[in-house]
Amino acid sequence: MGSPRSAPAAEPADDEVRGSPRRTPAQVDVVELLRCYRRAIELATDPPPSRSAGFEPLTRLLTWMRPTWGLRRMVVEHVRGRVARLDRLFARRLALNEDHEDDEQNRKALGLFAASLPPPRSRYWIALPLLAVVVVSQVLLELLPDDAGVLSQKVLADLTSVVDLNPGNLTKAVNTLLTSSPKVTALVIGLLVFSVYLVWRPLLPAFRLMRIIFTMPGATGRRSGESPLGKSARRLSVHDAEVRLFAALDERPPNDPELDLWLKLAPVTILAALALFMFAPPGKSLKGAGGFLAALAAVRLAFVLRAARRRRAPAAPRLPDRAPTG
Repeated sequence: MGSPRSAPAAEPADDEVRGSPRRTPAQVDVVELLRCYRRAIELATDPPPSRSAGFEPLTRLLTWMRPTWGLRRMVVEHVRGRVARLDRLFARRLALNEDHEDDEQNRKALGLFAASLPPPRSRYWIALPLLAVVVVSQVLLELLPDDAGVLSQKVLADLTSVVDLNPGNLTKAVNTLLTSSPKVTALVIGLLVFSVYLVWRPLLPAFRLMRIIFTMPGATGRRSGESPLGKSARRLSVHDAEVRLFAALDERPPNDPELDLWLKLAPVTILAALALFMFAPPGKSLKGAGGFLAALAAVRLAFVLRAARRRRAPAAPRLPDRAPTG
């Protein structure tokens, strides 16, 4: 008799073949975060004073100096982006069969909450700031002397033509920067960045209020943190709720918007462009003034980078402030 056949080896599981073990799903509840988002939108609709000076008339004056134009829209769009991100994460868990039994209910809650938000603005609103930058830069060019204005007009036209995302216009803009006079190029770049700053600067107060409402890192300083808005935001603690939820999903929270830091970089670019204008030929070189402007740009850049590092420093989630008892 022949030797008995050996039992066939067990086939490896699909996950082992692919080398990617199935993750154990964590139970997550999005309702708590959605309630925080609802309260954040309510705070943005009728925000309490964002300054606290200890003297009521001065507090009202300081709050009035920080207008809320566009605040509610900023908060709504921030919430819309976070809700969409969470919905995609739950969809991935479902697709990979790594979902928890509550995930379908979470996706339903996210979808209903997204449907309750105001509809997004038309795409034409996105083009308005770009058109405003072009208009403001043209007005600034009219204030230049005739010789500089005529030369800068062509350079500016080539640079602003990249807005339509045509690769040919991008190539033309690069060639213009490489072949134009360094003085004209520096002047146009400075004017263009200054135009961007003038267009976006009026929205900066509302952006800072949005950061306070969401308790983003570095948003609540000593003065703003003790204001009625700062106290309400700390009790709500939206950022910590986001961190906890994304951590439960084994994901990093999305990066916070940094419009204010980009606007703070605008003076750095303007000062650097003016310094280049002082140094560059043709014409008289003003090395002393150029060096001073370059030093100012370096100091400003150091402050901006320091603020950016502070925001990215890891911090433990805060517990919401408890209401006093008794």
